[in-house]
Amino acid sequence: MESTELEKLYQLYAKELLFYALSFTKNKSDAEELVSDAFYQLSMQETFPSHIKFWLFHVVKNKFIDQERKKKRWSFSPLDNFTSVSNTQTDTPLLIKEKHQALYNGIDQLKYPYREITLLFYFLEWPTKDIGHYLGISVNQVRVYLHRSRKQLKEMLENEL
Repeated sequence: MESTELEKLYQLYAKELLFYALSFTKNKSDAEELVSDAFYQLSMQETFPSHIKFWLFHVVKNKFIDQERKKKRWSFSPLDNFTSVSNTQTDTPLLIKEKHQALYNGIDQLKYPYREITLLFYFLEWPTKDIGHYLGISVNQVRVYLHRSRKQLKEMLENEL
C-alpha cells in the first residue's frame, strides 16, 4: 500500500477512530496508541481489506479488548478518579457541564451493545445501516437497541436529578 493512500485514509478516519478509542480507554494517549496500531496494521496489509472503515474500527476495538485482558490477567484495575465539583458555584456553564457529565456517565454505564450503538449513532453520526453492517445486525435491531438505550438513559438521568 502506498503511503499517500494511507495518509488519505488517516485524514479521513483518524478523528472518528480517536473518538471511538477514547470511549473505551478514557485516556487520550492510550486512544492515540490504539489508532496508530490500527493504521500500522493497515499499512502491513498487502491488499486493502473490504470496508476499510469498518476494518479499522474492528482493529481498534479488538486491540483494546486484548489489552484489557492482559491487564486483568496480570494486575488489579485501578479505581476511577472522579473529581468533585464545589456546590458553591452555580454558574450556568457549570450546570451545563454537570448535565453533560451525567449524560456521559450514563452512556458509560450502558451495557454492550447499547453503549457502542449510542456512541456510533449520536457522536460519530453513523447511519443505522452502517452501524448494522459494522455490528453484523439488522437495521431494525439497531433501531430497537437505540430505543432501549434512550429509555435506559432517561431512567438513569431521572434518578440522578
